[in-house]
Amino acid sequence: MSLELRQRALRREEFRVPETEERDGTPGTPEFRLEAAVNAIIAKTARYAKGTTSHFLTHALDTAAVAERLWCLLVPKAVQHEMDEVAGGRGRGLVLFRWICALHDFGKIAPLFQGRFPPDYPEVVRRAGLTCDETFNEKNASYGHERAGAYLINKALESAGWASWHRNWVWPLIAGHHGDICGANALVPSLAKGPLLRGKDENWQLVRATLLHTVSERVGYPDWRESPPVKVPRRSTQLALCGVLKLADWLSSDLKGITDPREVDMRVARRRAADVCAEAAPARGWGTSKEEPGDAALEDRYGKRWLGSPLPQAVLGLSRRMPEGGLLIVEAPGDALEAGLLSAEIMAARAQAQGVLVGTPEWSAHHDVYRRVRTWLRKIDPAYEDRAALLHELRALDPDWNAAKYPDSSLRRYVATECPSESDAEGRSASLPVDWFFGHTRALLAPFAVAPTYQVLAAAVRTQYVMIRMAGLLGKVLVLDIADTVLDDRTRVYLLEALRWLGQARVPMVLMAPALSAGQRGRLLSAWLGGAIGDEGYEAGEPDAPAAHPPVTAAWLEDTDPRITVRGVDAPPGKRVPVELAEEALASLAGDRAARQEADRRLARLLADRLGPGQSALVVRNSAERAQSLFPALREAMHETDTVVVLHTQLAAGPQAVRARQMLERLAPGTPATGGERFVLVADHLVERSFPVDVDLLVSDAAPVEQLLARSAALRTSGPTPAPLVVTGYADRPTAEPGEKQRAPAFSSESARRYGERWLVAALALAEEAAAGDGWELPRDAARLVARAHEGPAGLPPAWRERAAAVWESGRQVTASREAEAGQHTLARRGEHHARNLATLSYLSTPHQEWDLAGLIQGSGFPVETLAVIRDDEGYRSLLGVRLPADGSVRDKPDALVEALRCGAVRLPPNLWQAGELLTPLPAWAPEKGTGGARRLCRSRALVLDTGLRTTLGGRRLRYDHELGLLDEGSVAHSPDVRKTPRGGS
Repeated sequence: MSLELRQRALRREEFRVPETEERDGTPGTPEFRLEAAVNAIIAKTARYAKGTTSHFLTHALDTAAVAERLWCLLVPKAVQHEMDEVAGGRGRGLVLFRWICALHDFGKIAPLFQGRFPPDYPEVVRRAGLTCDETFNEKNASYGHERAGAYLINKALESAGWASWHRNWVWPLIAGHHGDICGANALVPSLAKGPLLRGKDENWQLVRATLLHTVSERVGYPDWRESPPVKVPRRSTQLALCGVLKLADWLSSDLKGITDPREVDMRVARRRAADVCAEAAPARGWGTSKEEPGDAALEDRYGKRWLGSPLPQAVLGLSRRMPEGGLLIVEAPGDALEAGLLSAEIMAARAQAQGVLVGTPEWSAHHDVYRRVRTWLRKIDPAYEDRAALLHELRALDPDWNAAKYPDSSLRRYVATECPSESDAEGRSASLPVDWFFGHTRALLAPFAVAPTYQVLAAAVRTQYVMIRMAGLLGKVLVLDIADTVLDDRTRVYLLEALRWLGQARVPMVLMAPALSAGQRGRLLSAWLGGAIGDEGYEAGEPDAPAAHPPVTAAWLEDTDPRITVRGVDAPPGKRVPVELAEEALASLAGDRAARQEADRRLARLLADRLGPGQSALVVRNSAERAQSLFPALREAMHETDTVVVLHTQLAAGPQAVRARQMLERLAPGTPATGGERFVLVADHLVERSFPVDVDLLVSDAAPVEQLLARSAALRTSGPTPAPLVVTGYADRPTAEPGEKQRAPAFSSESARRYGERWLVAALALAEEAAAGDGWELPRDAARLVARAHEGPAGLPPAWRERAAAVWESGRQVTASREAEAGQHTLARRGEHHARNLATLSYLSTPHQEWDLAGLIQGSGFPVETLAVIRDDEGYRSLLGVRLPADGSVRDKPDALVEALRCGAVRLPPNLWQAGELLTPLPAWAPEKGTGGARRLCRSRALVLDTGLRTTLGGRRLRYDHELGLLDEGSVAHSPDVRKTPRGGS
């Protein structure tokens, strides 16, 4: 057979590379021995294979066997059926995919790679009769084995007669197994690199041909030459399979090598794969066993009264109308999570989805959402509850999560009581069913997950390992709160791009928002349906708007035809919301301390006068600094028996999580008043979504109409008089001369940065109109208000049109600029969605930033998170009291202690974000100085405080207050007592 393989390799010229030098062997080279040469080719050195050498054939079959298990565990049934069609028959999809996975490291069969680890490995290759010069190799040639493998396999498929459209979707999977997919031009080795790939003799070609033949036979695809694919899979499928391939490579790389080549076969590989997957692979989701629940089961799950109300009935009816799921848009100012989960359960059964991902705003009360999702899963089947993952960066602060993850840790007690103490963990941690998937880029693969919505948007951005994100999204139903996403110019671009890819994959989705304009709704529908039918330019027709509000819109494919329908919710009369305005002085918004104090005193007196015995109020400020400044004025104005609590994003993560949970309990809908005590919660945008509370009075800084509607959902519907909305946080600009055009109002810099002036002006104009009239009737007026706000100056009251015109035009220019900037990083450029393969997908990709993913998605001006620690005479301790070693090291410490330290994560004030970017980790947090949970500190920006909890940064004095959070106390230059900046400040 050796002679036959030699003749076949030379005849077919499957692996020939453009020649640039003589091919004669080096004098003194040992006689070539094919079997020895085949067995000499390594894939993993001892450093990467647990102290042993893993040869190419061993690693190839291990990867194929792991891929086989991941196929059953992670690849959705719809994708499996699609790949069967691609490969030409039932069951052949797995065979084809297994074969591609086995060949992912084919580029290592070359001196390019084998010469990378001198002197031992090149010498073994030379003893088998192959030439190998280690002077130039993969490490210094800028030509990796993933590109080499893609090139060689592409040449082999071309020689075998595979059509170009099939070759061109296969090689990117191999080229992308290290996270980046290059273009076809980058595959071809240059004249200088050709010899490194080919070697100085034809024996390398023979070794490659032999291993290709052997691998193909052992993985069950010996007829690959004669039986090429018959169809090209969707690009979304290709991307997800590339992600599964990478996972298979990661897991199989954790296996030791096999010293005896005779033991290398698929039977042994499958046994080894079972062992490694048993420890690392995630728990199963629903799989195909999920049955669509009937009305009786749903009533048990959700309660007959709730299920029979108008919104759930509209959601249920439209979900059942879609044969295999689709896109459902729920527009409701209040909390719609249960409605989203209801739809997800129906669509999951119809689409045979394996799980659910719930996306929340980055700053929302994700702990409460996680608790509710776990409760929902428990009602479906108790076995599913513990398979739910919380993918937020600070998930260990969630009591449900850490109780399972750190059962012996005082961290569990801390997040329940806000009383820090030393960690008593002994390094033990429960291995959750999905534990391995909380690491590098793998989080979305958990079967049931709660995550910030930006985790889904990241699957639409050209980052390294984006294919693993896509693998985690296919096969799930996505329930996403997009309230903040659609308002931001940059994230909106990524949302639409994600919808195109997920629509192509037919991923069922539920999108929830307070209200959408016709244009916003149409773009969402067009993106998902355009992806589903493969038409980038598709524009969905706007369905007739129903008279009732809120609307629920469904979009799906019937055969290959798009279908859209909308149903208005026949809600009860709703609630009348009186709207009032409370203007501030211009100096207050500009930052003048005395003017701000006066504005705060006026607002505090308003709250003290308006709140009756036992009543509560919610004050939503657009920045943490405005919440902090109002707090002492409220304390002074209210009675001693009243309670005032502040909750915002500049509180340390631990206290923030605890207070959020306490506020959700204290102000939960239906909670009766307790005695005569009055209660005021002062917060920032942390409470905007996924924060269901009931209050008697709402005070809100000016915000877009959509956000005012979302905040108004907190107003109590019961009571003898309607609960009012008071809008503040603005100031009129006086005209300089008589006859001068009226100027738009002024807002705080943080309000303008976050929302854009044109949306603030539109909302304020509509609020002023409501204040002069009868207020708003919600939810009935929601759609009308949003439509008028998005119509431009023409949709506003006549007195405001001139004032809005200038800011409207400048706002349009800013939007165009930010959308164009975001478009440079989308997964596919404009006009490229028609492509049939993944070539050039990673061209100009963004370096992977898993630790700063939210900042990557939202661009410049994103908040900077720090990890506050206190330095004293004994060394370091955490912000919340946990003592650390003298240098702050957490090396060999239990994960629970690391998470207790991370309770001190705190966000910097906006004026210090740029300076905060320069903060670095403590030297003792370096990656090589920690393992496990300790490695999560290696990119944390340390904010080092003195024993008075003070520091300086960017020329400003900072102080942490356990009640108010991180405070900016002004410029260092104006301080009578300038302290020496501790290490970690600037």
